[in-house]
Amino acid sequence: MANRNRKSTDSTKTTAVERVDIDRSYKFMIMTSFILNVVLIIGLVVLAIALFGYKTGLAPLKPTIAKLTDTIDGLSNATIKASVPLNEQLPITLQVPVSQNTNVRITQAVPLQVPADITLPGVGYLKASVALNLPEGLELPVYLSLTIPLQASVPVSLTVPVNIPLKDTELGPQFRSLGELVQPLADLVNGEPTEQ
Repeated sequence: MANRNRKSTDSTKTTAVERVDIDRSYKFMIMTSFILNVVLIIGLVVLAIALFGYKTGLAPLKPTIAKLTDTIDGLSNATIKASVPLNEQLPITLQVPVSQNTNVRITQAVPLQVPADITLPGVGYLKASVALNLPEGLELPVYLSLTIPLQASVPVSLTVPVNIPLKDTELGPQFRSLGELVQPLADLVNGEPTEQ
């Protein structure tokens, strides 16, 4: 029976929980961390509400920003088409080489006096002077080899069609840059994620 009494006293025996005494500095750090977490959660909730209000505030700008991006795209793909009238005197200065056979007509009688060596059979040689007249209108074959300087002014009157794509001009990079600046705003208003 003594064993039984012992068992009953053992089962009624309670174990005391040991209390761990935490240093005050640790208690302060735990409380500070808890307070900071609560403040951060409240801040995130307020920020989410503000961002939602900001996004809904941008909704009226959606058509305007869409029109702006369309305008920038239109300008990037635009071309300048015009007809430019050209009425100018075009100066020409050049050297024209001439090398050819031709016939030349004499415009007036040409007197000639040339020395001639005449051979007389049985007598010998005679040095004489011969006088001739080439008649007017006589055609003589001539080889021309010369350079003719040419200076003239030619009137030019025409209409030149012009078609210049703006993206190929100095404005092209500016339109691309403007489009890149506006695109993040358009993505924000349309609710699309922006790429960085």
